[in-house]
Amino acid sequence: MKSATSKVVTASDVSVVVLAIVAGVYCGLFGLRATQELNTRLHRIDSTLSEYNNFRRDRWRAFGMASISLIVIGILLGLDVWTWVTKAQQMNIEKSNTDLNVQWYIPFYSLYFVLTGLHIHFANTAYGLGRRYRRLNLMLRTSYLIDKSYTNSSNLIKVSAVRTMNFNPMMPTALHASLTKLNSEMIANESAAKNKSLVMREMADNHESLNKCVRLLSGSYGIAVLFILISCLLHLVATAYFLFLEMLNKRDNGYVWVQTLWIILHFLRLLMVVEPCHLFARESRKTIQIVCEIERKVFEPILAEETKRFWQQLLVVDADFSASGLCRVNRTILTSFASAIATYLVILIQFQKTNG
Repeated sequence: MKSATSKVVTASDVSVVVLAIVAGVYCGLFGLRATQELNTRLHRIDSTLSEYNNFRRDRWRAFGMASISLIVIGILLGLDVWTWVTKAQQMNIEKSNTDLNVQWYIPFYSLYFVLTGLHIHFANTAYGLGRRYRRLNLMLRTSYLIDKSYTNSSNLIKVSAVRTMNFNPMMPTALHASLTKLNSEMIANESAAKNKSLVMREMADNHESLNKCVRLLSGSYGIAVLFILISCLLHLVATAYFLFLEMLNKRDNGYVWVQTLWIILHFLRLLMVVEPCHLFARESRKTIQIVCEIERKVFEPILAEETKRFWQQLLVVDADFSASGLCRVNRTILTSFASAIATYLVILIQFQKTNG
């Protein structure tokens, strides 16, 4: 770390972790009211989708994500500290306690556990929104598209009318009984259509509530996610920069492997932010396709009107997560990160050659 470029890269690497944690604490304190409203809305949605919920599986997934993430970051930090201690012993600079200098970085390394906790918290919340969008879509399919008896209900009414309408002048009571049976069947079908329209209205309300949850998450944790994305970008640039320097100069195999593992870890950190946001945005867009298919298959006026209202609501839905309004967090950001990393790497290597 003798060149000025290496010192600037290292300082940026350290400071961005601190800024991301400060932003996360800030959002946690000042976003408490939004978090409470978010939890209230999610609890109300879960009560509606109770038949499709699997809380035990959801808890195990959250526990597995947290455990694996913390174990991996702990192992990698241990390898990194061991690598730096080994390099410090090999340097053996006179009048300098190199082991003590390395130990000063251990408190900084502990901040990675806090940063990983922020990742886990956001990923679980975003994945929870995606699961609820998926369960709402599943409920729409099973309630309106898979029920064959409902889709053919108009045909059943016609058949029942033909079967019961047997006019006999000598038997007026038979005609009266047939008309009574036909009226009761029509009332039953109207009642079923009304119940399905109420379920459709409730699904529309739940979808709108989920969109409100996305906006609450964007508004309350957008700054923290923005700094997390910046930290992922700078860490990927800095780690790749030091990896290239090591491969071009000393070629310490242990150090090269540790830097490679850090690159993989930072890329996985980026995916922990991008993939959940992409999931609930994709599931939200699927809803309008399902509603359009339902609209083509319903014939009752009251249900058709409610389905049309739901469809009009979905036309103006924007479920993409926004990091403080500066960028939309979805898979398209991965290509932007790749081009930015390549550009900054070229610039840093050029500065390194200039500074020696």
